Amino acid sequence: MDQIQRLLNSSLKAIGLAGAMLALLTLAGCGGLDLGGVFNDSGSGFNNNQATSAQPAKVLLLLPLSAPGQTASIGAAMKKAAELALFEAGKTNVTLITKDTAGNPQTAAAAAQAGIAEGAEIILGPLLGSEVAAVTPIAKGRNIPIIAFSSVSKVAQPGVYLMSFLPEQEVSNLLRHTSQTGIKTIAAMIPNSTYGAVVERALKTSASRLGVTIVAIERFNRNGQNLSAGAARVARAVNSASNPAQAVFIPEGGQSLRSVGTALTQAGFSSRSAKVLGTGLWDGPMTNGTPIAFGGWYAGVSPQQVQKFNQRYSASYQATPPRIASLAYDALSLTLSFARSPIGTRFTPAQITNVEGFNGVNGLFRFRPDGRIERGLSILEVSASGTRVAAQAPAKFSFGF
Repeated sequence: MDQIQRLLNSSLKAIGLAGAMLALLTLAGCGGLDLGGVFNDSGSGFNNNQATSAQPAKVLLLLPLSAPGQTASIGAAMKKAAELALFEAGKTNVTLITKDTAGNPQTAAAAAQAGIAEGAEIILGPLLGSEVAAVTPIAKGRNIPIIAFSSVSKVAQPGVYLMSFLPEQEVSNLLRHTSQTGIKTIAAMIPNSTYGAVVERALKTSASRLGVTIVAIERFNRNGQNLSAGAARVARAVNSASNPAQAVFIPEGGQSLRSVGTALTQAGFSSRSAKVLGTGLWDGPMTNGTPIAFGGWYAGVSPQQVQKFNQRYSASYQATPPRIASLAYDALSLTLSFARSPIGTRFTPAQITNVEGFNGVNGLFRFRPDGRIERGLSILEVSASGTRVAAQAPAKFSFGF
C-alpha cells in the first residue's frame, strides 16, 4: 500500500489539526541565497521589484483532482493551498499551470507532457508514488526538476525531490532527541506492513548512527495475530534486570495503537518503566484518548504552527485543510523564490539542494542530492488533554544533523 494513502486517510481523520504556520520562507542558516521578503507574517509584503527582475516562469502543478474517493478532495485542497501562496505573494513573475492526474500514472504522464509543451520549467507534484514514477522519465528527458508530494522514498532520485513527510525523517528526529536525553536501549513493536518495514529500517539506521541498542523487535499483524506473544516479549525486555529497554517504539496509530497498548499492559508493561515512542501516525485525536501514549513522544510539526496555517487557509476558503495541503503551499512558495533568478540559474540542483535549507510553514527542511527531504521537527508529547511541544524544532541545520 502506497504510504501516501495512509497519510491521506490519517489527514482526514485528524482534520482538526490540519494546516501549519504561515511564516517567512527564508534560508535557515547564515549566508547563501536570502529568500526573505516573499511573505511576512500578515501574508503580504512581497517584494515586487525582486519578483519581476527575472523573465516570467511557468510552473506546472500536477494533482489528482478527479481521482476516486478521498484522493480527489486532498488534491483540491492542495490546489487551493498552492493558490493561496501565489495570491498572498501579490504580483509575481510566475504563471501556475494546474493539470489533473486523475490519480493514475498514465494520466499523470500525459499531463506532464502537456504542461512541458506549454513551457513549464519545474513540476510540483504529483501526489502518488506511482504517478511520480510515471512522470520522472518525461521530466528528466527535458532536464526539468520535480518537487513531488509522495512519501514513498524509493521514487526520489537526483532531480526528483520529495516535499513530503517521510517516516524516516520522523524516526531520525525522534531518536536524535531520545539519545540526547540518555535513552540508549529500545524495544519495538512494529506492524507487518510496508510502512512497518520502512520505519524498521529507519529505526535500525538511526540507532546505529546514534549509538542506540535495539534490544528487541517484535512484529505483529494488524488483525491481532502475534500481538499478545510479541507484547509479552517486549514487556520482558523492559522489565529485564540486565540491560532493560528504556523505551518502546510503537509506529501505529488509532485503534491499532490502542490494541498494542492493551496487549502490553496485560503483559505487565508500564509506561512508568520506559518511554513510549511513536511516529506521525500518532497525529490524530484518538491518540489523546489512548493511555499507552500518555507521556510518549513522536516527531512532528508543533500544534501551534499547524493551527496558524489552518486559520489562514480557513479564512480564505471557509474550510479546514487536510494536513498534507501545507506541502503544496511550501512547494509553491519555494518556487516563487527560485523564480527570481534568471533563466539558466533558477530551478537548478544547486539552488534546490542548498545545504543550509529553508524554513517553510512546516518548519526547517532541505533537499538531499538524492531527492529525499530532511526536516527539523519538534518533539511532541501526548497527554489526555492534548499534545504539547516537549522539544522545539532546530532553527538551523547543524553539523552531523
